[in-house]
Amino acid sequence: MRTRYGGTSTASATAEGGSERLGGYLLRAVFLVVMLVLLASLPGGDPSYDARWNVAEVDAALRDVLRQYGMREELVRDLILLGQRLGSSNGTLVFAVTAAQAELNSIRLEPRALAQHVPFDRFAVGQRQLGDATSRLLIELGNDRQTAHGPRLQALSARLGAIEKRIAIGREAYDKAVDRYNASLAVSPPDANADGPALRPRPTFRVIAETADWQT
Repeated sequence: MRTRYGGTSTASATAEGGSERLGGYLLRAVFLVVMLVLLASLPGGDPSYDARWNVAEVDAALRDVLRQYGMREELVRDLILLGQRLGSSNGTLVFAVTAAQAELNSIRLEPRALAQHVPFDRFAVGQRQLGDATSRLLIELGNDRQTAHGPRLQALSARLGAIEKRIAIGREAYDKAVDRYNASLAVSPPDANADGPALRPRPTFRVIAETADWQT
């Protein structure tokens, strides 16, 4: 009788241990499935979702840069008027600034239009040329006795310097957003037959600046 009871106890313990191990395996499996689902739902988990989320981030960053450039354009107009009032001595520099601004005015300044490399390159190069021409005109006006210490030129110079800093910060933020977006496309190229606009790699200000520096 004791042997029978002992055998029954051992069998029961073995069955209970097997059930516990099976339950542990099932819990771990359920946990792993839940974690995989959560990771897939996060930005970066599903590459196609991440790319579409990042393209909105890229467009928002570019709009901010365009807004800063628009503020600079208003200041450049005031600088052109100031240079024109000083006569023909600064005529060449004033013309260079005016021509650079006119070139930019012919470009469609809208994120979707600037998503393509050719118009974006034209835009970035045009802004660089306008910035260089504006700097040269500021230096020349600063050397002019009529305007060197005038409050208007000093105010314009300070405001242009501040806006250039904000533009640099905005360009860097845009470039980082593009890096994340392009990386998501590299991980999982989008389906060409998928609904919605085609997702393609986007250009950066960094590459344009590096190319311009290399060519000079």
